[in-house]
Amino acid sequence: MISLLRKGLVAAAITFASTLPMQAQSLRVSPVTLDVQAPGAATSLTIRNEGRDTMTVQARSFRWTQQGGKESLQRTGDVVVSPPAVRLSPGATQIIRVVRTSKAPVRGEEAYRIIINEVPDQARRRGGAVNFATELRIPVFFSGRGTSNPAVAWSLRDAGNATYLVAQNQGDTRLRLADLTLVGASGASVSHPGLVGYVLGGATMQWPVAAAGRLGAGARMRAQSNLGAVDAGIAAR
Repeated sequence: MISLLRKGLVAAAITFASTLPMQAQSLRVSPVTLDVQAPGAATSLTIRNEGRDTMTVQARSFRWTQQGGKESLQRTGDVVVSPPAVRLSPGATQIIRVVRTSKAPVRGEEAYRIIINEVPDQARRRGGAVNFATELRIPVFFSGRGTSNPAVAWSLRDAGNATYLVAQNQGDTRLRLADLTLVGASGASVSHPGLVGYVLGGATMQWPVAAAGRLGAGARMRAQSNLGAVDAGIAAR
């Protein structure tokens, strides 16, 4: 079961969205989710070097989509960041501007990720020091006027050796799912504290939640979302 969670949920956990700053090693970013409502087209985030060494940080923008239960990130010019790279001394901060440059009106909610990387220091590597590169992925959402709330239909399906929680979102905007507990028709229960993942507007997403067959023919789901508590009965399909 541990290996199942590592494959399906660890990647999502590093992109946990909350009102708290995000930090990996010595790089700190705030806020960790950016929301821009039309007619707005710009926002910003702040990065800070909390380490003892000078670092070089780069920022890149990616369009974030979901299709067939899988996520995809593709480089985009529709949203740009400025500056795209900066050198930070210890304790220094830098504001990164995030601007939607596309002239097409936003339809529904557009999702992006700003990936913040600490560039490895080649001089320290040559000196024999262990040098791990930091990467943080910041969700950015641009919403049009009159968007609808997420409207998610839930189901369970077995595939291979896992049971997947399937979320089909017929609304315009995303749902963020966290702190999930499932109590199966079999009487078995599974819990996944922290972030499970996002289902974007108009998309379908799935996550492995249990060993195949463990929950039985259905389950009761309780979780937290960006819109509050979720409590729903789920059928297997």
